Amino acid sequence: MTTVPPPQTPAPASIPNMSNNLNPKYSINKTPNVHTIQIGQWEIETIKKPILNGKEIDSAEKSLNLPLPEMTFGNNSLRLTYLPSSQASSSYQIQEGGSDQIHLKFDSIEALAGVATGEGWEQRVGGGVQVSMADKWKTKSSSNSFSGDSPIPSKPVKPHDWTFSTCYSGSISGSTSSSFKPSPTHSLPLALLARQDPNLDRILFYDDVPLFEDELHDNGESILNVRIRVMPHSFFILSRLFVRVDNVLFRIHDVRIYHSFGSSEIVKEISGMEVGYDQVKRHLEKPSDLSPLTDINWVYQKMLSLSASSSVSSSIQSNKPWPGLGKRVEVFKLPKSDLDSIHDTLGNVKLS
Repeated sequence: MTTVPPPQTPAPASIPNMSNNLNPKYSINKTPNVHTIQIGQWEIETIKKPILNGKEIDSAEKSLNLPLPEMTFGNNSLRLTYLPSSQASSSYQIQEGGSDQIHLKFDSIEALAGVATGEGWEQRVGGGVQVSMADKWKTKSSSNSFSGDSPIPSKPVKPHDWTFSTCYSGSISGSTSSSFKPSPTHSLPLALLARQDPNLDRILFYDDVPLFEDELHDNGESILNVRIRVMPHSFFILSRLFVRVDNVLFRIHDVRIYHSFGSSEIVKEISGMEVGYDQVKRHLEKPSDLSPLTDINWVYQKMLSLSASSSVSSSIQSNKPWPGLGKRVEVFKLPKSDLDSIHDTLGNVKLS
């Protein structure tokens, strides 16, 4: 008789040993556009610069074959470098391209590369929003100076998702197997991340990096940004796409990444929700005050309670659903450090 194993229950990611992480060695360097923290085997860098200029816009639009959002922070990024060897010294002379390095990145141009384009993208990819403004957006000028008072240009641009609903979740590179793998047995340590101990959970480094913003021809907004906080025991990243199409729908696509310093895993949770505009609007305390609908945190909380039992009418979207919906967890295994490899080798030595 075959015994069926019990179903696996997701377990929290590695919980740090607090006694070893109260006072980690770290250094911070700040310039007007670049902030960096070096902690343990990690170098974490945020770059924040002005929106792209005209020449940069032309180059990016040609590369992506996509009209850019009104505010594209094409030089902004969050970059994390992991060096699993003795080279991660106090001097931290990390050189790009090291064979044993891992690079984790969130970048605005990479994110926009995930926007659906091409003839028939609505049916091929899914998630097309069918409203009257969509036809105007199909002929939107590639110039970021376009305003609602200007004539609609007659020359159409490449068909694209005018809400910029990218499902971008960052990129990772640097090893022969640089990819996150699906895991049914991992979850984020939510209790730890929600804890606010002034000593154990003090914020050593924090930044909020905008990647792009667009007002969707004054009919809503599409915003993508990425935040990071570094604590003595771990780092946590939240990348959030927020889309509001007035009188149509709300969309949120979240990417959460957690790593406990000293552990061998990076855990990524990707989740997406879509709820009808009126369903969220009904929860306003004052129906005449629409300002909460522009508060991303307020809308997010309402969507959490509604998304399980709500759906967006097929009359305002393509037949194929938006691919960003749902939730999944993925894990990346970090390469072992030189010291770990030595320990493993010694552990396998058998004395006769």
